[in-house]
This record gives sequence, structure tokens and C-alpha cells, in this order.
Amino acid sequence: MSMTDIKKRIISLRSKNRKLGIDSFFVTNSTNVSYLSGFRGHDSMLFITPNRSFFLTDSRYIEEAERTVSGFRIKLVKTSVYETLKELASASHAKRIGFESMDVPYGIAERLKKFMSKVKFTGFRDVVESIRMVKDASEITAIKKSVALSKKVMNKVIELIAPGVSEKYLAGVIESEFIKYGARSSFSPIVASNKNSSMPHARPGDTKIPRNGFVMIDMGCNLGGYSSDMTRTVAIGKINKLFSKIYGIVKMAQEEAISMVRPGRKIGELDLAARSIIDKEGYCDCFGHALGHGIGLDVHESPSISRSNTNILMPGMVFTVEPAIYIPGFGGVRVEDMVLVTDKGYEILTR
Repeated sequence: MSMTDIKKRIISLRSKNRKLGIDSFFVTNSTNVSYLSGFRGHDSMLFITPNRSFFLTDSRYIEEAERTVSGFRIKLVKTSVYETLKELASASHAKRIGFESMDVPYGIAERLKKFMSKVKFTGFRDVVESIRMVKDASEITAIKKSVALSKKVMNKVIELIAPGVSEKYLAGVIESEFIKYGARSSFSPIVASNKNSSMPHARPGDTKIPRNGFVMIDMGCNLGGYSSDMTRTVAIGKINKLFSKIYGIVKMAQEEAISMVRPGRKIGELDLAARSIIDKEGYCDCFGHALGHGIGLDVHESPSISRSNTNILMPGMVFTVEPAIYIPGFGGVRVEDMVLVTDKGYEILTR
């Protein structure tokens, strides 16, 4: 991450602060701290005022912070975060401070309010996350590298699918391959064969791949801090007629949703378009989750690609499109690809 990227992100946060009617923001979510500062360690926080940016950490991470963090005044938390924040707020003449309500426990928020009685503390949701929704050029480059590795590993695992091979073995190959290339799984791989695949987040077990059947593989990696995520459902041996039918429906639903991606489109319309195809074919009760999710530093982040999301697509957004049909007792089909919103349309990253 360049200093230019960091400065732009801090400027965006300060702009958000002004719109929210606050003068400063206390960042505690570790992913948001990393996004705004480039720091990869733990137990660190940021305090962003109109004119200064402070990085707070304790003795375990102070040396790493001093070596790797630029553009911030680094403050060592000697006694407590409460004392350090009070000191900084006083020096900065902060009067209205926002904090991350989904990250700071209620008890700590109440203690901060009492400890700093002259300051108004207000909790907000998705302030930094709303900035993270739109990726900059460096993030898109990093995501594409993560995707490239995931595609490479997926191809290898598909080649290993054979009768008698266990779900656990294939999941183990996925994780070890990522480690071999300097990455890690961004979530526990899902490898589910036949009826096990009716569970969207099935855990790989000792079940052996059958001679005739199908396997759902959902996997992704975190490389250089950025995540990827893709799903393939693969048939082996004699192809079951019901499997062939629902696979065709899911692919049709996915292609319809992806074809609608363009700046200005309401996000919820993508989910509705895919869902209407699945519903029309009589499988309305077999697709319960949202169509997709944003992806970047976290494997699941904003925006949610759900029918209730009335926000619009913007260039730089990266998200998954993963319609599915799950039939208990039989199995399921899910096909998942990552899509980048471009200035005029879209780019499918995982193909």
C-alpha cells in the first residue's frame, strides 16, 4: 500500500466524519485499521481528527508499528486505552467522537462515555466499510493476484477428483497448496459430495467420492492481505438427470445476474433476477441465501448482493455471484464467480 493510497483513504474518512456531524473517529476494527494504515498486526487502533492521524498500540506491537506505519503519529498505550484516548481528544480539542458500534462492546462504550464526560461519543455502523466497498487500483491488482492463485489451485483439485478420494483429502490439498504459494485459505474449504452438498456450508468429512455423482468445491485464499472466493460443482461418471437439470438452472440464473452488472444498477435487482429464474423452475424453497457478497480484505464484506439492498453498483466494487439450488437428501449445485464492476459494465475475475 502506498502513502498516496493511505492519504486518500484518510481524506475519505474525514469527509464521512463531516457528513456525520462529528469531528473525530475512533477506529477499532482490525481490518479497518489495516485498510487505513497498512498495519498487519493486532490490538491496535486509530484516532482520526480533522488535522491529525494517531496510531495507538501497546508494547507488543510498538516496534513493528514504528517500522511499518507511515503518516501517523504513533502513540504507545502505557496504562489504558481510555487514558490515551482522553489525552489525544483533549490535545485535539475533540468534542464529538464517532466509534464503531459493531466492534466496541456496549460496556466499553459506556465506560468511554463516562470517562470522557465532556466529549460526546456516538456509535456508527459501516463508516469505514462503506469506503472499502469501492476498491482502488492497488486493491484490484491485489485481488486479481489472489484470484489467480485460487484458480490455479482449483484446477489442480478438480484433476484429483476420483472415486474413493475423500472430501477431507481434497480439502487438505487446497489448504496445503495455498500455504505452498505463500497464501492461506480465506475460509475453511468446503468439499461436499452428492447428498452432503445440499448443506451450503458442509464440512468435509471421511465421505469418499462416488463412482457416479458430483462434488461441490468452495474455496478461496488470502494472498497479500486480499481474499478470493469461488465455487465449482463437478460431475463424475454417469451424470444424474436431476443434477444436470438443476445445474443448468443455476448457470442460467448466474449468467442472467452477471449480465445486468453495470454502474448505477440497483444491487437488489441482481438477486431478484437470478432468484426469479430459480423460482420459475419450481425451486423457490431451495435457494435461501443472498446471491453474493462483497470481497476484499475480508472474504465477506459490503456490499451484500441481496434483494433488499437498494444501493447502486459503482465502478470498483468486487463481489461474488453465487446462485444455488439445494435439495435435502439429494444434493446441491452452487456456482460462484467474482465480478468487478467497471466503468461501462463488468469483468468476471474467476474465469
